[in-house]
Amino acid sequence: MLFAVPLRYLGYVALGGIVTRVLRTMLFQGMGIEVAIATFIACSVTSVMFIAIAPRLGVPRPVFTVASIIPLVPGIDAYTCLLTLFNVIDDPSSFIGNNAYLIVHHGMRCFAILLSICLGIAIPPLFFYRCRSNDV
Repeated sequence: MLFAVPLRYLGYVALGGIVTRVLRTMLFQGMGIEVAIATFIACSVTSVMFIAIAPRLGVPRPVFTVASIIPLVPGIDAYTCLLTLFNVIDDPSSFIGNNAYLIVHHGMRCFAILLSICLGIAIPPLFFYRCRSNDV
């Protein structure tokens, strides 16, 4: 079981991951939108999609959305930032200017993408579930 998703729902998770990744790639590369904004839009679309699908299946929405955004995690930016940081720590006599730029650039880009993922999943339910009763 991947992320505690029952086996019969893994197809929905895969579909959500495909939609999210393809949409972000189309927005980022095809339309030239900044990667953090494209990530936010893609996560929001996936969240709205599972707001509609999850109740019909009788499964909580986070079961689908959390596993579907895994393809958007900024691994290359995090890796480049940490690798450059380790190079600076390992060889402090090296030129710090370009390394500092790479650390800040990739670190901030990684942070922006992660923030976009969090907000893209968290904000749409606020609009769709605001009329829920608190009788739980």
